[in-house]
Amino acid sequence: MSYLAIGTSFKIDGANNISPVFESFKEYRREVAFSLANENPNWLANPQTFNDTVIVNGQQEIVSYPVGYGPKSQEVMHYAFLAAYSGRGTDKTKLERFPVIPLPNWRITYTGLTKISILKEYFRKISISHAYRSSYSVGGFTQYTEYKEVDGYPSTLFANSKNYIPKYDISAISIMEQFAPLFGIDVTMNNNVSSRFEYKKSRNLTFSFINNQLTEVQTNEFILGLGYKIKDVSFSFVSQGGGGTGKRVRSDLDLRADFSIRSNKTLLRRVDEDVNQVSAGQKVISINTTADYQINQRFNIRLFFDKVINNPFVSNQYRNSTTNAGISIRFTLNQ
Repeated sequence: MSYLAIGTSFKIDGANNISPVFESFKEYRREVAFSLANENPNWLANPQTFNDTVIVNGQQEIVSYPVGYGPKSQEVMHYAFLAAYSGRGTDKTKLERFPVIPLPNWRITYTGLTKISILKEYFRKISISHAYRSSYSVGGFTQYTEYKEVDGYPSTLFANSKNYIPKYDISAISIMEQFAPLFGIDVTMNNNVSSRFEYKKSRNLTFSFINNQLTEVQTNEFILGLGYKIKDVSFSFVSQGGGGTGKRVRSDLDLRADFSIRSNKTLLRRVDEDVNQVSAGQKVISINTTADYQINQRFNIRLFFDKVINNPFVSNQYRNSTTNAGISIRFTLNQ
């Protein structure tokens, strides 16, 4: 369902790729554990605690947890993850695995700047846009056959474990977030010059309860585009076998150049180890240029030049580039 994680969208990783949000997630586990325990009458009937070793901010700490809700309890980690990455903290996060109310996403586009007289004199179109999309999803899940409850709360511990058997065994949970774009502006001037700028940002968070690992994919992209339309460009085509007769074609020539820098990085973060590792990713620089000439409604000629440069972030991948250039002729048969 649609979700809101904008509270942590702009948290920047520190040294050695340590995420302050992920560290908050690990710290929130103790608060969530005692909140769950204090709601469970089965624990309140016999309130016991135990000590466990956890790693927070690169340091090992011995922390007390209630029996039934340890630091690796699936319920504890689930709610602590949502509390941390939503940015709402433990006080404002409901203890529910399947939220009922979807949270709003939005898209905003404003085109009213050309109504200002001084701008209308130079610009035909000015469009400013911003969009936010986020979703929360639960992976495949099954119900534990060993699950037992008393008064609606779990009452049975795992064998050789100090955690309650939860009602559902969930494989993974995910938060997908996109600013598409965070900020974008598209302008067309009265002299047929057009330009656009966009900054896009996204992250995909997938926490696996199988190995207690978070896979985080971060993407940032800057796009700059320029265009110019040359009106009424004419060409003459001469038939060699037809007595030198020819035909003159007149159409617009569309010139376009796009430049983008995109950075995507995949990080692996583990709860039970001090691991914040970049497993994949690269910085991609793209240059795309085209020249389009529409001879008629069915016949189009395009000249193009594209270059993509990849600079990987990990040592087991190599820097590489790809270049494409040529001419494209398209003839449309359908009416």
